[in-house]
Amino acid sequence: MRNYSFPLAAALALLVVCSSQAAEKPRPAQANQNQPKKVWTNDDMDQLRARGLISIVGQEVMQPATQTAAAPAETPFPVYASRLDDPDWYAATAADLQAELDKREAALREQQAAIAQAANRITQPGLALDKDNAGVTPAAGVANLQAQVQETQGQLDELSDLAREHNIPPGVLGS
Repeated sequence: MRNYSFPLAAALALLVVCSSQAAEKPRPAQANQNQPKKVWTNDDMDQLRARGLISIVGQEVMQPATQTAAAPAETPFPVYASRLDDPDWYAATAADLQAELDKREAALREQQAAIAQAANRITQPGLALDKDNAGVTPAAGVANLQAQVQETQGQLDELSDLAREHNIPPGVLGS
């Protein structure tokens, strides 16, 4: 087996030199630099549109030329200075945390059921490598899952305390 490192190194060096020289070559100046720049006005846009030189994607909204000042529409939703004063934010956040808590509690119950079945010599065939592992040992897995449940429950409790501080009614959180 022969070693072809020198021809490979020479070809690589030639490639680097050629590419760096191509990048350093001066570019020809554009011919239209002496012409003044054109400022387009709305009248010019109308002329270009009439000639078909402007394309519009989507539907063009036609508005009357003389538009009266519309009365400010009332906002259908209340506006809050901070999201901490918004009951809907608390409800959405509490719902997300409750869903996470339910998921973690289900995983904990599943792990505990698997340990109980293993004590009765009932095991699942094989090891699911495509799923997250709760821990190195079954007991460590249960401890990890319990810590996750407690963490999520703590977040729910903190959200409840924050809602109470901002005078949000207790029924908003849905718990």
